[in-house]
Amino acid sequence: MRRLLSIILVAAIYTLSLASCSSGKAETLTVWCADADREIVSAMVNAFLAKKPAIKGIDIVICEDDNARERFEEAPGDAADVLCLPHDQLGALVAGGYLAEITEAKHRGEIEKNAAPSVTAGQIDGKQYGFPSSFETHMLFYDKSLLSDDEVQSLEGILAGAVPEGGYHFAMDFSNAYFSANWFFTYGCTLFGESGEDKALCDFDSPGGVAAMTYLIDNRERFLNCDSETALELFKEHKLGAFIGGPWHAAAMTEALMGNYGCAKLPVVNGKDMRSFAGFKLYCVNAHTENKAVALDLAAWLTDPDNQKTRFQERNLTPVSKSLADDPDVAASTTAKAVMAQGPYAIAMPSIPQMSNFWVPTGEFTAACYNGEIMTDSLPGELSALASAIKG
Repeated sequence: MRRLLSIILVAAIYTLSLASCSSGKAETLTVWCADADREIVSAMVNAFLAKKPAIKGIDIVICEDDNARERFEEAPGDAADVLCLPHDQLGALVAGGYLAEITEAKHRGEIEKNAAPSVTAGQIDGKQYGFPSSFETHMLFYDKSLLSDDEVQSLEGILAGAVPEGGYHFAMDFSNAYFSANWFFTYGCTLFGESGEDKALCDFDSPGGVAAMTYLIDNRERFLNCDSETALELFKEHKLGAFIGGPWHAAAMTEALMGNYGCAKLPVVNGKDMRSFAGFKLYCVNAHTENKAVALDLAAWLTDPDNQKTRFQERNLTPVSKSLADDPDVAASTTAKAVMAQGPYAIAMPSIPQMSNFWVPTGEFTAACYNGEIMTDSLPGELSALASAIKG
């Protein structure tokens, strides 16, 4: 994972003091955000500062969302006042006492204006710790010059499509558990039970898990294991039919495919709708910030409907505000339609602390199956070991 980059952008500097600062000195808050969000968050921060002239400034520090928990735990004293993170990291950070509970009525009221699943994603044991920002799940990108809209409805249709010699029909990142766990879910497996909250349950070693990995092993030579950057290059050369990615890839995929950009929900696999993780991005506040009131206001501002709409326009991140459910721009987006079509087949990522046990061993396992390092006759024992590792 990428580490925190030593890039600090001073979004704005004002000379007046925070009214709440007992020392009488002006304070500067810090926000962590992903590199891809830097420009839009900078604009949002500038707009916020224009409304809060008592704040000296806000530093924007690049920290990829997936790294937020790791960075926080490594150096809590250097953590941001406000940070963006995927909701599966919430449990561990709350257990460590790192995040502030959101209790004020004005903030709770704004949070409740978002879709119920996104609100719940920001909660641990019924207490609210996150401001919902966006919804994401997986989608299928495809080259319309190679595959028809009908062919991409099933993986079998994709594999039967016409792809130039030396090209590939279907690709995904089998080394990344965020995507590769789809195979387990498609075959009925659960992660920490149906609720995602039972740390003693992981049935990847069930008959469904064996069937899922058997399908992968038996068909691995028909698939390509690659990341989004490789997929982009292949799409540019019209050497790839379809790739599983996320809506954050949409702008680059559209450019690579030009007039042949296609997107859809994930395909049916062996008669089963392919399932995926559903994730929510949250903005949270450091429990130990010296400027909690302002930090909470900033987190609320960064996730208000207007800024959710900005993220959708600039980054294809699906908004969760109820007020944007019927927004004409969202409704007209083929990317948003694909994300929402996958929604009924998406499983909310668990947010309990045990999720930290899941990522590395699962990604390594599915990659080993793809690479031929694990064969079907050894699957029961290998899957039992994987399930045990995940449960911890």
